[in-house]
Amino acid sequence: MGQDLHNIGSEVRRLRKYRNMTQDQLAGLAGISKSYLSKIENGVATPERRKLIRDLADALRVSVGDLTGAGYLTDRSLQNATGAIPDIRLALASTSLDGAGPFTSPARTMAELAPEVQRVAEARQLLRSEEVGRTLPPLIIDLHAVAEGGAGDDRPAALQSIVQAAQTGTLYLKNYGEYDLALAAAERGHQAAVLLDDPIYVAASEFARVQALIGLGAYERADAIAKHAAQLLTPKTEVDLEIYGMSVLTAAFTGQMTGTDPEEALREARAVAAKAPGSNAFWMNFSATNVNLWRISIALESEDPVKAAEVANQVRLEDIPAKSRRSSFLIDYARALHALGSRDDEVVKLLRKAEKLGADRFRHNVWAREIVTEILHRSRRDAGGYELRGIADRMGMLAALGA
Repeated sequence: MGQDLHNIGSEVRRLRKYRNMTQDQLAGLAGISKSYLSKIENGVATPERRKLIRDLADALRVSVGDLTGAGYLTDRSLQNATGAIPDIRLALASTSLDGAGPFTSPARTMAELAPEVQRVAEARQLLRSEEVGRTLPPLIIDLHAVAEGGAGDDRPAALQSIVQAAQTGTLYLKNYGEYDLALAAAERGHQAAVLLDDPIYVAASEFARVQALIGLGAYERADAIAKHAAQLLTPKTEVDLEIYGMSVLTAAFTGQMTGTDPEEALREARAVAAKAPGSNAFWMNFSATNVNLWRISIALESEDPVKAAEVANQVRLEDIPAKSRRSSFLIDYARALHALGSRDDEVVKLLRKAEKLGADRFRHNVWAREIVTEILHRSRRDAGGYELRGIADRMGMLAALGA
């Protein structure tokens, strides 16, 4: 078959051999059977849960990012989107909120910066990744310049904007497998929120920290932070209600990851969603539909694809306002159907829809890549038909088949 497809299985096999471990040893440490590990390594089965990926990474003494990292072939448009990552890293490294400086004059006023923070948050949800990458670095630098040198109302406004910009940056970076940098962005947003001493902003900043920690596989820490965020708020305003609901919903997911029954938290989230106004506070899109999207993810993590598919079948794509969430939903729906052994053409149809929404987000998604890899391995030269071969080619994977 020529060189290995770049997927989790090939990385597991490479790292296992590097560690001089047998399949029996690694399977035992990860808590799975040798036969299942063999299937994962050979690309004929996918690790269907985040926790299993974390367990494999722990057993191999590497990070989750080492197994799921974004070292994939991409076209020029995707390179333009990811090319901003070093600039974001430098912007974060060159700024601080500790009063140590450097103290520079901002190139723009808060009247200019505040609307741009909202525009870039919206651009991320619309999957305009190149725009997000281009906008974030100078935005981060200017906001810090105002926060460190501003006077009067400028400093609080800058800190508020840093919380939102950090969240946008965290989710953007996580999508490209830059988990450590995503956590650095999230921690900066949390620092700004603590300086504001506003529980709403602190809880909102905790959402970004939890997302980064989930990406790193630090589920216990993520769970503690998610629960703390929910405890911070007593819903009084519309924004309070939505951030509280999102915090509870996040805690339901992290609870599942750490072995806690998520049903009580899910019931609370549904009850809050029934009262929420749908104002999209902090661009989190908390709503009854969003609760169902998280229910699907939770069901997949609990190895219950039947439930995941049942819930997904009740969701209407047009009820999901953010393209980023639509893409994630379609991939999760494909995961559920794939785990149930549904026809490949049904799965590929969902993947193709997700790709059309946003190619860069889709092609960097570990679950989409794993499904495509498995079907390609199983189908060999037929490669799952024209649609799947096209997806695989755009992912930079088809050449690895020698096809």
